[in-house]
Amino acid sequence: MPTPTEIRAARKAAGLTQAQAAKLVGLSSRFRWAEYESESASNHQPDPARWMCFLLLTDQHPYWKLVRREKEQNA
Repeated sequence: MPTPTEIRAARKAAGLTQAQAAKLVGLSSRFRWAEYESESASNHQPDPARWMCFLLLTDQHPYWKLVRREKEQNA
């Protein structure tokens, strides 16, 4: 799992505020995201699925990339 420093760096690399990052992954408040970045609250980490979603949605996952589907045409 990422360290608070890595979480902060990933958020900043995505150009997001804590509130925007929280909303992106479905958190109800930016304060929960702030706990992920806090060095003093190291026991508060995102669950692995939420972290993977963040990386995918911000195009930072080391192996996977999301690709938008093309619209299906009506026949």
